[in-house]
Amino acid sequence: VAGGVVLSARRLKEGTRIEVLQLPLGSDLEPVGHLTDSHGRFIALHKEFLDPATLPPGTRITVVAEVTGAVTLPLDEIDYVYPTFDSKALTVWPTKLPVYWFRPYPYFGGYWGPYWGPYWAPYWVP
Repeated sequence: VAGGVVLSARRLKEGTRIEVLQLPLGSDLEPVGHLTDSHGRFIALHKEFLDPATLPPGTRITVVAEVTGAVTLPLDEIDYVYPTFDSKALTVWPTKLPVYWFRPYPYFGGYWGPYWGPYWAPYWVP
């Protein structure tokens, strides 16, 4: 089991080649952490039909796969050795949206009045 962020997906005769930036997996096998937590890249070959448009760059995935070896491909100005996997199952994780917490206005709490100040204040002061 491996996972991370999709860098590219390309349709080939033998299936869809997915280049992935590896990320650590959480307890539910979802990729977690920052991109700087990565230990490198890998290539997963998904043999069933998979449209590359469904895996745009930045998509978080988890792959259940069998290690098949390594392949050397150019990466910028160097030759990079990618571990290769034969994908058995693929999970695409939904995008995480930021969560904001705020108090509704006006807030009537045990210690606060209707104008964001304590009850004992004669008036509201910014």
